[in-house]
Amino acid sequence: MHFRPTYFIWLFIFLVLSDSIVGASAFSGFRFITKPMILIALIAYFIGNGKHLTKSTYYLTLSALFFSLLGDIFLIFDHGSNLYFISGLVSFLFAHILYTIVFLQQSSRKKSLGSWLITLLFLGYGATLFVLLQGSLDQLKLPVIIYILAILVMAVSAYGRREKVNAISFNLVFLGALFFMASDTLLAIDKFMFDVPWSSFAVMGTYATAQFLIVKGLLYENMKKN
Repeated sequence: MHFRPTYFIWLFIFLVLSDSIVGASAFSGFRFITKPMILIALIAYFIGNGKHLTKSTYYLTLSALFFSLLGDIFLIFDHGSNLYFISGLVSFLFAHILYTIVFLQQSSRKKSLGSWLITLLFLGYGATLFVLLQGSLDQLKLPVIIYILAILVMAVSAYGRREKVNAISFNLVFLGALFFMASDTLLAIDKFMFDVPWSSFAVMGTYATAQFLIVKGLLYENMKKN
């Protein structure tokens, strides 16, 4: 299946807005339909447009999107049991690990000063977030620590592509990683600290943007337009 870029963007925006509206309404039970459709559409788009990528990048990214889809499904039911939340966390952990492998394959072995500064900045962010959350985590402290480290490594590895890929690919993927961090931060604050206003729009908006930017950035890896 091959989606033309302009058509897909409008479809993707429609799906994200639909899920956000359903999530914020009295019909939130229908999210088991609207939420998975976001990643299903993105997976279809990637399959239709990613055949020019190396087999490693193609299949690792496809696997990361699949685990993200699983995570989305588990988190729909996370209010009923911590088991669903942990399952969602593990699914996204695998997604971040797979994205990290993709980015590391495209990264420079030699770390620049910028990479070290970004690493320190992100570690500070992660430590601050954990300190803010820890009072409400109880038995989830260790899983949350592991997850925070995983997303930080993913974001640092996204920055590591800076001098190894073209500017469009780097900017889109790194911006996507930042949106992923923002989405997970909002989700954690909303779950463990206080209700975030318009959380359905804020969390899904930043999350969907993150996934789209990462996919689009990888598709631009060799400047082939998709």
